Amino acid sequence: MTFQYHSLYLPSFWGSALVNNDYSGLEEEDIKELNLFLDHWQDDLDFTIVDVPADRNAYISSSFMTYHDAKDFGVLACDCWEYKILIKPKSSLYSN
Repeated sequence: MTFQYHSLYLPSFWGSALVNNDYSGLEEEDIKELNLFLDHWQDDLDFTIVDVPADRNAYISSSFMTYHDAKDFGVLACDCWEYKILIKPKSSLYSN
């Protein structure tokens, strides 16, 4: 079995919560939006395995984006990172 990842462009300020499960730097509204996002993807993505690709110098590319993958959950334009999240094997996103 090979692992497959789904790439999403999400707010960089969600990084600590998504990668380390540390919500301490988020405001109440940020947590609400993040939880809506997590609930939406819970059947397809395994949030225990989240990667943020970096170059060999550990630099993470950031882009200011109006249209990103968290926009539908109330997040306004912001700096975003590419996150790679493990796809659950029973998800329709998983290709055999």
